[in-house]
Amino acid sequence: MLSDAGRKLLITTIRDDLATTVKHRELGRNVTYDELIYLDALALTRHCLEDQPYKPFRVWW
Repeated sequence: MLSDAGRKLLITTIRDDLATTVKHRELGRNVTYDELIYLDALALTRHCLEDQPYKPFRVWW
Protein backbone atom coordinates (compact mmCIF):
# COMPACT_ATOMS: atom_id res chain seq x y z
CA MET A 1 0.00 0.00 0.00
CA LEU A 2 1.29 3.41 -0.94
CA SER A 3 0.79 6.67 0.85
CA ASP A 4 -0.52 9.66 -1.04
CA ALA A 5 3.01 11.02 -1.46
CA GLY A 6 4.23 7.63 -2.72
CA ARG A 7 1.38 7.39 -5.20
CA LYS A 8 2.11 10.87 -6.56
CA LEU A 9 5.81 10.03 -6.88
CA LEU A 10 5.03 6.80 -8.74
CA ILE A 11 2.66 8.52 -11.16
CA THR A 12 5.17 11.30 -11.81
CA THR A 13 7.93 8.79 -12.47
CA ILE A 14 5.80 6.76 -14.90
CA ARG A 15 4.69 9.91 -16.76
CA ASP A 16 8.30 11.07 -17.05
CA ASP A 17 9.39 7.68 -18.39
CA LEU A 18 6.58 7.59 -20.96
CA ALA A 19 7.55 11.11 -22.10
CA THR A 20 11.06 9.96 -23.03
CA THR A 21 11.63 10.20 -26.77
CA VAL A 22 13.48 7.94 -29.18
CA LYS A 23 14.15 8.27 -32.90
CA HIS A 24 11.68 6.06 -34.80
CA ARG A 25 13.36 4.23 -37.67
CA GLU A 26 10.41 4.06 -40.05
CA LEU A 27 8.85 7.45 -39.26
CA GLY A 28 12.17 9.29 -39.18
CA ARG A 29 11.17 11.45 -36.22
CA ASN A 30 11.29 11.43 -32.47
CA VAL A 31 8.36 9.74 -30.73
CA THR A 32 7.60 9.16 -27.07
CA TYR A 33 7.18 5.74 -25.51
CA ASP A 34 3.52 6.64 -25.11
CA GLU A 35 3.23 7.15 -28.88
CA LEU A 36 5.00 3.83 -29.52
CA ILE A 37 2.35 2.03 -27.47
CA TYR A 38 -0.40 3.89 -29.35
CA LEU A 39 1.12 3.10 -32.77
CA ASP A 40 1.37 -0.59 -31.90
CA ALA A 41 -2.25 -0.60 -30.73
CA LEU A 42 -3.28 0.96 -34.05
CA ALA A 43 -1.38 -1.71 -35.97
CA LEU A 44 -3.11 -4.43 -33.96
CA THR A 45 -6.50 -2.81 -34.54
CA ARG A 46 -5.87 -2.64 -38.28
CA HIS A 47 -4.94 -6.32 -38.22
CA CYS A 48 -8.20 -7.26 -36.50
CA LEU A 49 -10.56 -5.00 -38.44
CA GLU A 50 -8.99 -4.66 -41.88
CA ASP A 51 -7.13 -7.97 -42.05
CA GLN A 52 -3.77 -6.29 -42.66
CA PRO A 53 -0.69 -8.24 -41.60
CA TYR A 54 0.44 -7.42 -38.08
CA LYS A 55 4.11 -6.62 -37.60
CA PRO A 56 4.77 -6.18 -33.87
CA PHE A 57 7.04 -3.40 -32.65
CA ARG A 58 10.53 -4.60 -31.86
CA VAL A 59 12.94 -2.59 -29.76
CA TRP A 60 16.15 -1.80 -31.65
CA TRP A 61 18.11 0.01 -28.95
